[in-house]
Amino acid sequence: MAASGGVTSSVPRVLTLWCPEWPVQAVAPIDGPLIVFDQHRVVAACTTARGAGVRTGDRKRVALRTCPNATVVPRDYVAEVQSFERVVSAVADIIPLVELLEPGSLCLDMRGPTRYFGGEQSVVDHVRSVVATQLGEEIPIGIGVADGRAASAIAARRSGVTGHQVIVEPGRTAAAFTTMSLRWFHAIGEMSIDLVELFERLGINTVGDLAALDQRDVLGRFGLPGVRAYRVATGADERPLSSITPSQLPERERRFDEPLLTVTPVVFTARELASELVHELSIEGLVCTRMTVTAETEHSERSERHWYRSEGFTAAAIVDRVRWQLDSWVNEPSSVSAGVIVIRISITSVRPDDGVQHGFWGGASEADGRASRAVARLVTLCGPEGVRVPLPIGGRLPEDRYGWFPATVVDGDHHVDVLAPWPGSVVRPAPVIVPTDEVCIEVVNDRGESVGVSGRGEMTSDPVRVVIGGRSHRVVAWAGPWPLIERWWDERRRRRLARLQVVLEDGSAHLLAVEHQRWHLMGTHG
Repeated sequence: MAASGGVTSSVPRVLTLWCPEWPVQAVAPIDGPLIVFDQHRVVAACTTARGAGVRTGDRKRVALRTCPNATVVPRDYVAEVQSFERVVSAVADIIPLVELLEPGSLCLDMRGPTRYFGGEQSVVDHVRSVVATQLGEEIPIGIGVADGRAASAIAARRSGVTGHQVIVEPGRTAAAFTTMSLRWFHAIGEMSIDLVELFERLGINTVGDLAALDQRDVLGRFGLPGVRAYRVATGADERPLSSITPSQLPERERRFDEPLLTVTPVVFTARELASELVHELSIEGLVCTRMTVTAETEHSERSERHWYRSEGFTAAAIVDRVRWQLDSWVNEPSSVSAGVIVIRISITSVRPDDGVQHGFWGGASEADGRASRAVARLVTLCGPEGVRVPLPIGGRLPEDRYGWFPATVVDGDHHVDVLAPWPGSVVRPAPVIVPTDEVCIEVVNDRGESVGVSGRGEMTSDPVRVVIGGRSHRVVAWAGPWPLIERWWDERRRRRLARLQVVLEDGSAHLLAVEHQRWHLMGTHG
């Protein structure tokens, strides 16, 4: 987008539609301010909350301190897709080849529609009219037209902020975005925040700064992710939309002997197909960036959607899109009158996989593969919701660090080695055994009196013995205490406690905690 030498004719003209704050629009109407969270961060907020100072990326406590009377809800991707389905269907009625980017955003190739409607402005007017009919004039939307999907996405976001359409003239995309921050690339999913921050530390702050570099230097220093960002910055974003179907790309289809009347078994089958497709591409060193999901019923009803993800689809990401699409389809009035008999996943665009640099030790093993196959077998016996696996979600206390999730939505090839830092958490190693129910214990001194922790975070006396399950154990070493105050602003969920590590005479090590003057076992180190 900045420039060197202009934009070649192979760069397609793309229209992107973006609905700001779409996660808010998918929530049932409520009285008062509304904030939507995902992964403990603000992802969307209503106009009132924005006016109070709530910003995207704020932590929950910061957002509630800024807007105390706001209602907080978790993000619901399924509800977002279902709400957006009517917009997609309405646009697809006048322009058949519509590509979904995410709930609340879609794009389309302008070549055919421009000729049919008589110009880009006419296409924009038709799309705006159709969307306004579905959502109402009061719902803000952004429409941007530019050379390439990345420039079009930025133009749509600028349109959503200003309230006016943004049409960048052909060949002028480079000049239009030269002075813009590279953080726009992260906002539209074209660059990781880590790469953006690395560029900024090196003094490369704008699109023009990146475009002024030599491509060979970018490749040598930043690898393939840097080259992709460089090509977008120089206006060489030649990636076609789904109206161009590459040949010899894999496809998987499953036909069912009996029509399936619920979404769950179809999604489970899609997981198998997705795993096969991702594995086949990985053998060739490729990753899928665009796909088409098609489902058909016994009465020839059909749902077909094109999905795009710049960072590439994992098997779990493919399954998520299938679930969203099917949920929105079956919940649409009068759209489905019979069971599903065909599910098809077609890969329509790929790129070289950047790969993962493994260390000398660790990583996936044959045992991991056997475990994944065993989980898949259990799912067939117990159902998709009957098998759950732990995933790291982060937290200061041992019981908060992991959560249980259905095995069908987990990417078995994705491993998280290190959790993000949580100020106030006890240093690693973490306990290997964490009780699911509270285990009350006693901690006493040499006089048999209960040991406590003062308001200043100091032990009232040295711990000498710990009583667990009626058995008394002598303490041979201890460390702490470490006070912790969590969610002080939330009357229902706030906690104040102090933690203590002890080593007992039998060699076992434990993490203890005192809360409301009662001791309990938080975990055992082994």
